[in-house]
Amino acid sequence: MARDFYNVNVGVLGHVDSGKTSLVAALSTTLSTAALDKNPQSKERGITLDLGFSSFTVPAPPHIAAVGYGRVQFTLVDCPGHASLIRTIIGGAQIIDLMLLVVDAAKGIQPQTAECIVIGEVAAGDMVVALNKIDQFPAEKRERFCRKAQKLVGATLGATRFAACPVVPVAARPGVAGDASGDGSAATAGAAASAAPIGVEQLVGTLLSRVRLRPGAASAAGTAGGGSAQEPFLFYIDHCFAIRGQGTVLTGTVMRGSLRVGDTLELPELRVQKKAKSMQMFKQPVQACASGDRCGICVTQLDAKLVERGLACAPGSVPTFEAAVASVEKIRFYSGELRSRSKMHVTVGHATVMADLLFFGLPDGEGEAPEAALAGMQARLAALSLPAGSGEGDAQQQQHQGQGQQQQQFDSRREYLFQDCLHGLEGRPPSAAAGHHPADQQQQQQVGSGEAPPPHYGPQWAYLRFSQPVTAPADSLVIGSKLDVDLHAATCRLAFAGRLCAVVPDPSDQSTLRSLLPIFKHKQREGVVERVEADGCTAICRGMFQKETDLARFSGMRVAAVPGGQQGRIEGGFGKSGKFRVHFPGGAPRPQPGAPPPRLLLSFKKFLFDDNKRRMAQ
Repeated sequence: MARDFYNVNVGVLGHVDSGKTSLVAALSTTLSTAALDKNPQSKERGITLDLGFSSFTVPAPPHIAAVGYGRVQFTLVDCPGHASLIRTIIGGAQIIDLMLLVVDAAKGIQPQTAECIVIGEVAAGDMVVALNKIDQFPAEKRERFCRKAQKLVGATLGATRFAACPVVPVAARPGVAGDASGDGSAATAGAAASAAPIGVEQLVGTLLSRVRLRPGAASAAGTAGGGSAQEPFLFYIDHCFAIRGQGTVLTGTVMRGSLRVGDTLELPELRVQKKAKSMQMFKQPVQACASGDRCGICVTQLDAKLVERGLACAPGSVPTFEAAVASVEKIRFYSGELRSRSKMHVTVGHATVMADLLFFGLPDGEGEAPEAALAGMQARLAALSLPAGSGEGDAQQQQHQGQGQQQQQFDSRREYLFQDCLHGLEGRPPSAAAGHHPADQQQQQQVGSGEAPPPHYGPQWAYLRFSQPVTAPADSLVIGSKLDVDLHAATCRLAFAGRLCAVVPDPSDQSTLRSLLPIFKHKQREGVVERVEADGCTAICRGMFQKETDLARFSGMRVAAVPGGQQGRIEGGFGKSGKFRVHFPGGAPRPQPGAPPPRLLLSFKKFLFDDNKRRMAQ
């Protein structure tokens, strides 16, 4: 069915009791089956416990109307604000184009507000701040107090990529006694008795000014959806219910591709396929849906109790896996260490499960300059968010996404260095056991001379081994969180973010892991030159091996003198005490009377997933 509106998904986030649900009620004209805290527990507790959906429609601005859309439909995704519901918040953030951050004007930025900003940096292209409850300020001083609050919020956002986002003063329910503009059903009950909202029209105008077309939306004007129909259909399900005599309705958001009535979709977690019997968008029947649309899809012969949250997709397009590789960035507001071999909650798609972490990056000598690394990190973070909603122009936005994808490309044909932890802007300290890359030789000389080598900067990856199988697109957004900390602690629980770049078919198969994940650790042995033989090129050395060591394993391996950097090769053992013979083509370093003997470094690599634990490589 042809239509003339362009849909934008707006995530409404903020601290609990900041007035999110009240503001959504003031904005909305059409409610979905899950809107404004219909959940019975939400009504009882007076706070939002699940995602709520509603919408309103306004005339399209010139840049949207120019491609054939007459109206813009804003779908509001009301996310919980309570700290204990962070899993639901993260899930809701993944389906949004634009973030509306609701801040209590009197309380300012609170702990969960800060977490919402971090989620927005990862998942949203752009943000607008609603400074709510300004009616609490005396009318004669309101303008001055609002300016002060706007300045404080702007200063907080200055350290984020939303530094220039607009801050709009509003009051969703002015004049309500007690917890004015609070969340939950307590906030929505009796709304009609309150005075008219303040600043809502200005807020709508600001949201409208931030709308940007998704890639492919211009060519899709006048048809269902606004994305590329060439991509496989992917649908995030957030609610499911049965209608007697009709079937089961899956409500959610189309993430990519398109679907028409009569097409077949798959529920990969249930391993069943169903045909789309009918569709609706906010109570209006439609014949098709596409990227960015919020809709309900009716299917038959499906038990609604089997589906709560999950995915629907084109048949065979979404895998189930137990391990994966993700390109990741440490969230700079996370104060803890992220160590390899540790466990953490990881959100992939709609699922949040425990995962074992193993971090790795490019080898020393293959890094970037600090300025290039910072630009690459910013590009990768920008590329994580959904295409729509960026405050930048479309061409510039696509350029950022291309840079991010280029920077984070994972190639199983190259080798990677194991990292003890995930590093942030401080960079990775170079390994003391570098190899024989020219840059590594320079590093060895710096180590030997006591000079501190520079940090390594570059992209980083994580090997994630999940505690249970995960069903998600192979390029899903990934968010790592520390959810077992005190809910009331003033600390950021979101630790890292990134995107899947490879799934591991069988993590129990060592040969598969070795070919897919050529991750190595630097190892190093140290010895000294005892004497140089008459030819001047052969040295008898000691201190590197025990007398029981099988020196045949090390024959032919390179060693380097420190300082000096002379390169030689081990020829074999000398006697039975662990001494060995090294040939230096350019002349062996000679011990000097009264000075410590020249040191020798043997650097080699051991691959983590090698089935031969004795194998070494240089």
